Amino acid sequence: MGDIPLLKDNWEYILLGSTTLLIVLLLFFLIRTKKKQQLHYVFISILSLLIFWSITSGPVEFLEDSGHQPLILISLSFISICLIPIPVYLLGRIYANSRLELTYKHLLLLVIPFITIIIIMTNHYNHLFYIKYSFRGSGIIYGRYFIIHAVYSYSLILIGMCYLAYSSIKNAGIFSKQSILILTGLLIPLIINILFTVKIVELDQMSTPISFTFAITCFYIAIFKFDFLSLMPIAMRTVVDRISNSFLVIDLEYRIVDFNRAMFYTFSNIVDIKRKVNLLKLLDGTNLINVANTKNFIENVKLTGKAFVFEQHFYVEGILDKYFTIEITPIMHNKEMLGIIILLTNITEHKENLKIIEEQQQQITEKERLASLGNLIGGISHNLKTPIMSISGCITALEDLSNEYMESIGNPIVEDKDHHEIANEMLSNIHDLKGHISYISNALTAIKNQVMNPGSRSKDSFTVEELILNIDFLMKYEIKSNLCVLNIINEISPEQSINGDIGTLVQIVNNLISNSIQAYEKINDINNVDVFKRKIELIINKTQNNIVFTVKDYGRGVAREVKNKLFKEMTTTKGKDGSGIGLYLSYSKIKVMFKGDMWFESEEGAGSRFYIKIQAA
Repeated sequence: MGDIPLLKDNWEYILLGSTTLLIVLLLFFLIRTKKKQQLHYVFISILSLLIFWSITSGPVEFLEDSGHQPLILISLSFISICLIPIPVYLLGRIYANSRLELTYKHLLLLVIPFITIIIIMTNHYNHLFYIKYSFRGSGIIYGRYFIIHAVYSYSLILIGMCYLAYSSIKNAGIFSKQSILILTGLLIPLIINILFTVKIVELDQMSTPISFTFAITCFYIAIFKFDFLSLMPIAMRTVVDRISNSFLVIDLEYRIVDFNRAMFYTFSNIVDIKRKVNLLKLLDGTNLINVANTKNFIENVKLTGKAFVFEQHFYVEGILDKYFTIEITPIMHNKEMLGIIILLTNITEHKENLKIIEEQQQQITEKERLASLGNLIGGISHNLKTPIMSISGCITALEDLSNEYMESIGNPIVEDKDHHEIANEMLSNIHDLKGHISYISNALTAIKNQVMNPGSRSKDSFTVEELILNIDFLMKYEIKSNLCVLNIINEISPEQSINGDIGTLVQIVNNLISNSIQAYEKINDINNVDVFKRKIELIINKTQNNIVFTVKDYGRGVAREVKNKLFKEMTTTKGKDGSGIGLYLSYSKIKVMFKGDMWFESEEGAGSRFYIKIQAA
């Protein structure tokens, strides 16, 4: 039988035993994992085949060194050698795509391995796989079929590794830490096996499973340190590393899978962000965000499969004061949810810029309002002059009637009918006084609505009748002085309520009426003007739950080159006499303040119609 070189080869048996123990521990860990993905099952199949290979390889060397050639053990060890390339290939495919839709076509991968196993089992009859077997690589003489097995096996392994490499390079430009470890772990056994097969270096068949000691170490680090099996595809991991916005990936159990540097540096002084830590527990007690609401948002995303976006202000005195939009997005693949991406976009600068823009817009609005007031001053004095003079006349008449009544007291020639006549005249003057005072009161209200800042008004609704009274009073002088006619046609209830600021809507409508006035030619000879040909109509009607204001004129219309710019830019139809601010701001206010819309129809030489649509209260 010869001497058994136990001491000489003890190191090989120790390495093989260590490898087998590591594989068993890792297999036990994977089997105990509750929620298994395809990658888990692929690893389980690889590890199971490695254990089988290790168990059969050790006794083969021992018995061959003892002078025996155990054909059954040799054949069994080759089963693992034939089958391992298949799960290695599937590993690369699944790692690159998160999940592989397995079909009956994939069973074709087993055809050549099964043929190979049959040939090996019957090799002592056909000698197709090996002509002479030896545990030492230099002593093996391969048969004609071996080249088919070798080409097929190495091709599958190389294709699987290429998928790993390609997916890493495509998404990151360089290998991720996980794929480097997995590639290195697969590459070492492959190189050792090739060296053994082509007999470049004197190796025995135990060298290949021993080389998996290094591979298993790489797998362990990838699995336990970088959470390889529970992560998303390489694309997700590398985007997390490179994206400029703060980025967080969690699994369906709220455990942090990965995060980028922006996320870490933004919140490093407040929370200690770590992988595998429950996000909700991490946030609890920080006062950064409402944890219950955050959980509800995430649960809603998990339930609906749709992204959810909200705005959040993070404030910690002296440390953090920033605004973010938070987008919670599900990671879906083949209708299966793999995890959640939480993207934080810093909008602090945008908020500050928006505040500056709002302040500038307020200044522009205020200038426009003051400009309108300047145009109204002449009209106000003209409109108030008549009722004031009438009031003065009524007071004078009352004084005369009072004196007359005083003189009639005790006068025997004054009859009762004379007393009644004096009283009726006094009542008539008092009635006129009330009318004039009411007119002045309405006028002052209209002026007040234009003078006051919209934000300082307490009344947030008004009626159509109030709106018409304001428009009529404020535009009366401008209409009259430009020899135009304003027809207000109200087709809805005067008591119809409108939500919003009356002064703003009055200003917008009046601006459109002013534009219609200026759509007519300037007057050179007032004696030859037909005011009815300079007609402007304000039509108020209702469609469904919307109130539509139409300002219609029969003037020169809007030029074609201006049409597409109105409302979008500060473009004017008045040439050098206009700035375009009025229409631009009017459109913005209708959109923002009244949640409505504004548009127009116009034909050059035939006139224009400007429409305002707002919701009825």
